[in-house]
Amino acid sequence: MAPTKTRSLSRKSLPNICGSPGKENQFLRSVNDFQARVRRRESLRSIKHSIKEFDLEQKIELEIKMREGTTKLLAASRHQTQQLEAAKSLLTSNERMSAYIAELQRRKRGDVTMPPPKRHAPPVSTLPPSKARLCFSELRMPLMWRDSDHFKNKGDYRRFAVFCLARAGTEVYDTSLLCPVDRSLTDLTFPDVIVFNQVPHDFVFQLEIFGHMLRDDLSIASTPRKIKNTIHSSISRTVGKKLAASLRDELNSGKIGPHFHLMASARLTLEHVHDSTRTHDLKLESFEVRSHQLPLFGHFCCRLAAQPDCMRQPIVSGPLSLLSHQPQLQQPLTWAQLQAWRLHLWRDRDAWLMQGGGSGGEVEVVIDKETVIRARKSSNCELEVSNECEGKEVVSVLRATSMEERDKWLRLLVHHALDHQRWRLAAERVMEIQTPGAGKNSFTKPFRQGSLYDETPLIETIEHTRNSCNEYTTSRPTVHEIFGLTPSTSLSSCSSSSSPTFRDRSLSSSGSSKSRSFLSAFSRSHND
Repeated sequence: MAPTKTRSLSRKSLPNICGSPGKENQFLRSVNDFQARVRRRESLRSIKHSIKEFDLEQKIELEIKMREGTTKLLAASRHQTQQLEAAKSLLTSNERMSAYIAELQRRKRGDVTMPPPKRHAPPVSTLPPSKARLCFSELRMPLMWRDSDHFKNKGDYRRFAVFCLARAGTEVYDTSLLCPVDRSLTDLTFPDVIVFNQVPHDFVFQLEIFGHMLRDDLSIASTPRKIKNTIHSSISRTVGKKLAASLRDELNSGKIGPHFHLMASARLTLEHVHDSTRTHDLKLESFEVRSHQLPLFGHFCCRLAAQPDCMRQPIVSGPLSLLSHQPQLQQPLTWAQLQAWRLHLWRDRDAWLMQGGGSGGEVEVVIDKETVIRARKSSNCELEVSNECEGKEVVSVLRATSMEERDKWLRLLVHHALDHQRWRLAAERVMEIQTPGAGKNSFTKPFRQGSLYDETPLIETIEHTRNSCNEYTTSRPTVHEIFGLTPSTSLSSCSSSSSPTFRDRSLSSSGSSKSRSFLSAFSRSHND
């Protein structure tokens, strides 16, 4: 009888696909492309009304399964890149589950229930405010290295792995992982495009920067064990005992995989929404060991755009006649649609259908925060819409088919005007909402951007004013405005060192000369 072969069961580990730098770059590209596709799928899922959103309890169960799978993946990972990606996913799942649990507890306590309307409140108070889509992109953060570290490539040996968490409400998304971040970089650039759906006007957007200091450098200060062996010859005995105890705890803690720490955070609201890139403040976290702190400058810039849903979706459409005298009109207008703070009117329903039921009627009546809307006392089916144009009052008289229809139009028109007041600049400008996954070309602009150090304001006082065009602006002088400098036309400090996601980065020698002079001058004045 032939001997039978016994098959030994062993736990399979992840294949070492990152044995060479080329395979490591391919692995990171695949991971980042997969994450971008997931973000795009989630944003499109929320737009489609036919697909029902998961309940919070189902989302919590999903994140629990994700945590279990990520923990197994982290334990089986052997390469550093795999461990960093798994640790990032595990931290993201934990933050999402915490947000879901907090929201579920608020719902059970009844904190999110609408308060009962007042006895004499107008009918508009029963309508919920319009929500919007929020787009976060073009995130850049300057790093503050010493000139000897960056230009002479010596001194500071630290290397980091950095990513960000962006959250609004219960939606939590992570950015790409930038690794390694060392003294050769002057800026951190994240190419991600993140879109949040169903965001209220009083939203609070939170940005959190997480970092992990890598310990695979060949220098003497690269690993805790080498530091521990050289303590007796470099520092005093008292300090050496404290440092050795902390290193001993770290070596014997038994933690699995790398751990990311919160480096800085920021909170943005509707006041920070703008169609272009703006500079904001970072709140830096304090560390007991300063060497573990990522050398952030204290500011960052990003593009935070908002687009209310009522700008791309019609509020209501139906029969509504315009009675105002319009000499240029040959036929009366009897069909109306309310969208994007305009009341579009057509001569009949067929003309409205010929345009696909969209905006752009034969006559448009402005409905914004300055519009006065009231019912006419002389008729039960008519209402007035009053706007001021070039110092003159223009009144449009509208007639509904019944008194109930008039009350419905009146309620929706007043509510639409209040939404214009709530969303402020987002209602006055049509801001582009980029598609998630299109972040690779987000920095390809027809105009050239200056250095991030040039855009960073020096005065902390922020005053929100309104210019002659009735737009909200922030008067905050920058470096060029204070010192009267010529704006830089080089992208050396923000694009040449744009902290690529992969190791195959190249520093531009022609563009770095202009940033060196400014960075060295800044560092010299900072040291003084």
